[in-house]
Amino acid sequence: MKQIIFNPVILSLILLSGLVYLAIGFHLLNRSQRWAINFEKLYVFLFILTIGGVDIELFSRLNPTALYTIGKTLPSAALQLGIYFGCLLLVYSRWQAHFQKSLNFFANLIINSPFFCLHLFWIFLCSLLSETPGQSLKATLVCLSVTIFFIYIGKDYSWQELFDLLLWSQVAIILLSLYYCLLVPSVGAPPGRSWVGVLSHKNALGSQMAISVMFLYLQSLRVPKYKGLCFLLIGLALFMLQQANSGMSKVLLVILISLLGVIRSIRRLPPRIALSLMGFFLAIGVGTIILLIENAEYIIVEQLGKDLTLTGRTLFWPLIINAINSHPLFGYGYQGFWQPWRGIDNPALPIRSPKLGNFIPTHSHNGFLDIGLDLGWLGLAFFIISLLTTIYYGVLHVIRNPDPESAFPLVILTSLAIVNITETGIATVTPFWIFYVMITARFTMDNISDKFRKNREVRPPLALESPSQFNRSDFW
Repeated sequence: MKQIIFNPVILSLILLSGLVYLAIGFHLLNRSQRWAINFEKLYVFLFILTIGGVDIELFSRLNPTALYTIGKTLPSAALQLGIYFGCLLLVYSRWQAHFQKSLNFFANLIINSPFFCLHLFWIFLCSLLSETPGQSLKATLVCLSVTIFFIYIGKDYSWQELFDLLLWSQVAIILLSLYYCLLVPSVGAPPGRSWVGVLSHKNALGSQMAISVMFLYLQSLRVPKYKGLCFLLIGLALFMLQQANSGMSKVLLVILISLLGVIRSIRRLPPRIALSLMGFFLAIGVGTIILLIENAEYIIVEQLGKDLTLTGRTLFWPLIINAINSHPLFGYGYQGFWQPWRGIDNPALPIRSPKLGNFIPTHSHNGFLDIGLDLGWLGLAFFIISLLTTIYYGVLHVIRNPDPESAFPLVILTSLAIVNITETGIATVTPFWIFYVMITARFTMDNISDKFRKNREVRPPLALESPSQFNRSDFW
């Protein structure tokens, strides 16, 4: 089949046909702004699924991280990039309309989220100092390109539109996973193993289902007439979470349900107290995960009679911390540590434990430690401060907005903080990373709008309104 496709005559005809369809699409979409917007939303939706780790053939091949995998051929990379740029070209009118305002936006992004921008700059700088600068720089360019794209999405889309995009992506994963688990079990539910659905691992499916439950619940409050459908999908998500058999995902679900109660309290509190309450809640959530990790051996071995220490994560972490201490400022470069293809030159070679048969993991099973390996302690500090700043904006957002979907940024940020204690999901292009980027960009736009509104606001000489008018009702 490949020989037929790559035949010069056949390949030329395919490319010519593609260019013709591209020209027709460009003409149609740029004549109608409505069509361009709808196509862009479809493209973003499919791109989110692709980055979300959907492990079906076409999606996995188009995942941006595939561009820097070892062994990626030039024709394959060219085809993948061609698809990306072809889709972007089709909505050229959308990009052109917003390009002129981008400089002002990025200036405000630096002012409102300086540590987020420092984190991005540190990714680029550390890649130049890597032992494999070519590979690290390639991975960095992919990461920064995807980041810039989702900064644009966060800037241009309203909170309601972002919520809808993420909700539909979660629903798609639920339905696709259910289909493959029940009808194509060799893919979604391998014999003798937990369900993975259309994702690559049971923990990924479990955490996605926990987040889906929250999004569907918020949607049921947002559009009550679809409450029955939402709760049906919630039931399916809970069923698949159980079949995934991911203990930490169940803990995540409990924490997220508790978060809704915290948000309910936050809405009635002054900002400073609300922020303190959110910080206390996150500390309790992280502390609970750490407590479970520290006592996993007792709980699992002595109480359940199984031989497991959180799949060996805790045995590797001290070794990983020592590795970061040897490169504290710049780390090993973006994607510069876990490099099994280098053989004896692999920096991760010492990360092994005799208790696990000298097995070398492929990542830290901790997103924060993976950032430390890539960017050093300084790069990790930039990210953590950036995350705390975004959480601060998230607390202000739920105080100012009574709409149900206003809670979703805190749901995502809490999930990011909890999941990345035992999994890796922020050190590379992943769903958590792009969600985080969109939320950060949207908060920057909110701050720009607030400043613009204050500058144009004409205050009346007397305050005729009662302060009670401004009390926001709770959505529960």
